[in-house]
Amino acid sequence: MFRRLLVEWCAVALLVLVLTLGLTLSGATSRADDALYDLVVGLRAPPASDRILVVAIDDASLAALGQWPWPRTTHARALETLARAGPAAVGYDVLFTEPGRTAGEDAALARALRGTKVALPVLFDAPGPDGQNLDTTPPIAPIAEAATALGQVALPHGQDGTARTALLEVNDGARSWPHLVEQTYRLAFGRSSPAWQHARARANMSVLVPYRPAGAWRSVSFSDLVAGRLPPDFIRNRLILVGATAGGLGDRHDVAGAGTLAGVEVQANLLSAMLADRFVREAPLSVRLAAAALPTIFLLFLFWRLKPSRALIAALATFALVALGPVLLIATTGLWIPPATALLGVLFVYPLWGWRRLHAIDKAIAGELSSLSVDVGEPAAAAGHPLDHAGRNAAALSGSIAALRDLKRLVADTVEGVADPLVVTTMEGEVLVANRRAEALLASDAELRAAFYSLPSARDLLSADGRHFSHRRTPLAGADGGQRGWIHLLAEITDIRTVEREREQALEFLSHDMRSPQASILTLLQGSAESGSNHKERLTREVADKIAYHAQRTLGLAENFVQLARLRETRFAPEETDLHDCLGEASDALWPLATQKGVRIVVRPGEPCCVAGERHALTRAFLNLLDNAVRFSPAGAEIHYGIEETSPEGATMFEAWIEDRGPGIPKERLADLTGRFGPLAASGPGLSVGLGLAYVRAVAERHGGRLEHSAVSPHGSRFTLVLPEFAASVTR
Repeated sequence: MFRRLLVEWCAVALLVLVLTLGLTLSGATSRADDALYDLVVGLRAPPASDRILVVAIDDASLAALGQWPWPRTTHARALETLARAGPAAVGYDVLFTEPGRTAGEDAALARALRGTKVALPVLFDAPGPDGQNLDTTPPIAPIAEAATALGQVALPHGQDGTARTALLEVNDGARSWPHLVEQTYRLAFGRSSPAWQHARARANMSVLVPYRPAGAWRSVSFSDLVAGRLPPDFIRNRLILVGATAGGLGDRHDVAGAGTLAGVEVQANLLSAMLADRFVREAPLSVRLAAAALPTIFLLFLFWRLKPSRALIAALATFALVALGPVLLIATTGLWIPPATALLGVLFVYPLWGWRRLHAIDKAIAGELSSLSVDVGEPAAAAGHPLDHAGRNAAALSGSIAALRDLKRLVADTVEGVADPLVVTTMEGEVLVANRRAEALLASDAELRAAFYSLPSARDLLSADGRHFSHRRTPLAGADGGQRGWIHLLAEITDIRTVEREREQALEFLSHDMRSPQASILTLLQGSAESGSNHKERLTREVADKIAYHAQRTLGLAENFVQLARLRETRFAPEETDLHDCLGEASDALWPLATQKGVRIVVRPGEPCCVAGERHALTRAFLNLLDNAVRFSPAGAEIHYGIEETSPEGATMFEAWIEDRGPGIPKERLADLTGRFGPLAASGPGLSVGLGLAYVRAVAERHGGRLEHSAVSPHGSRFTLVLPEFAASVTR
């Protein structure tokens, strides 16, 4: 998909680039650019200068002075009046290329010309005779010699007949002719205008003139000038432009942005632009090429980055920027960048890119649909209307997405339904899918999470709460057949490890505790068989008593083992139970043994202490503790027990304690006090009772409590069974 879109994008960009550059170089959009220029060029026009005064040969002058052309003596009187007022310079836009009709007219005009600084026009005909580009006709010799300067008034017109430029200098092959207005400027200021200097520097004497409409200049009628009705101060130091404005004289031109102007008003606009040095500069070709191509390329980059819903907004914004940019430039800097090609490119690139992008996406969708193995059937027409090709592909894609969504849901439900934590990761370890069991386990156990992500291969893991997990992983294949990641399964094997541990402990029990009494019985029997007959009779009762003791011990160990196994297999069935009753029953059961050993059991009386427990299990736990205390206490010792009520952290707990004066706990057993096997006292291996304490601990944990041990000074042990009160227990 990406490569296809990239190819289409590059193709569209290349096509648009060639199109915009071709249009710019060929000038195919010049008409549109001229029309846009005519609309905005007035923004560059300088204010009408007060120094310019137009002397108009208007209809009123024709009415007062007679039909055109006038005698040259009339022009002479006008020049004499101007000379007396002292103007800065006079641009007299009237042709005198033929002799006067009466004798003396030309001489009179020549005398008047010598009285002030006057620039007269020359006549240009294009093309000229004999294949010449221009044919120049100056005023007749007496008048040309009397004029201060001569200048051309050529006004180029565009293909639409509109004048936009002025030629500040024209070369007819024999000499260069500055413009009449340029000559007038030089007469007034004694130097060439800045506009002429800039044009000469760039070797292009054509300038774009910003025009103001007719009537923008201070103007007086030629007849008023001849009649002497103008005060000299009104003329003094002004730049005087004399020319025809009457409609019947034909000297009228269509100019950019200002409608139709008389020739003298065209000269006034040019002179005003010279005084303010405010012309319009057309951008160089390189700038125009860049301005034509860059907006479309920029827009294509936006199309690549933006969502389709915003592409139209980007296109409209770019169009507005391209349209308004030249307006701002010509108004502020005088630079004109023709925008028509760029505007056309922006208008063209949006539908072109939309078409090619839709084509690429349609092809990509069709390709993906053909590669899917999901059968979505034929797309139905919407609301009874047949779908077009793109619509059919979109409908098929919608069906495929729905099928894939169902498949994803099936996979998610399958993963969630796995009883053990399951995680799917990338090759780098990033989690793609995980069921809630895995999330809960890994989130709550930082050490397990660190071990899981750092595993080089599958192995067993141990959680913080003591659960065992077997970590197995399977490669996850991608659509191309290559490995994309791993499927991890954390199978909980806590029960398996518990069974294995219990099996090992049972073997240890069978090999140690159960063998010890049996070995003692065999030793006694062997000793009795090897004794003499008299000695045999004397030892018979003693041997029988010891055999009975070891047999009872064997039965007791076996019973503890069976009870411990049964405790782990049966469900907890609590009932309200008084701990005093359980301790009393255990004490009564051991009273014969305590009497035989000369040990006294002392009870500390108290109030009833009820817990939610299993009476039989609690009684047997207390029986194991008292049995250990009696067997390990020396003759004449006292064993004390009682129950105390405590309230740690606001919860009521009962502490049932049993204290003896036996030899105490060996140091090697303190680390694993409730291990099922091993000697509990220092009196030899024959007195191992670890299995009994293991049973007591199991009962305590089954009832939501714990087993505690502390040493008694100077010797002895104190075992405490801590259990919650009945009201607290029943909420477990």
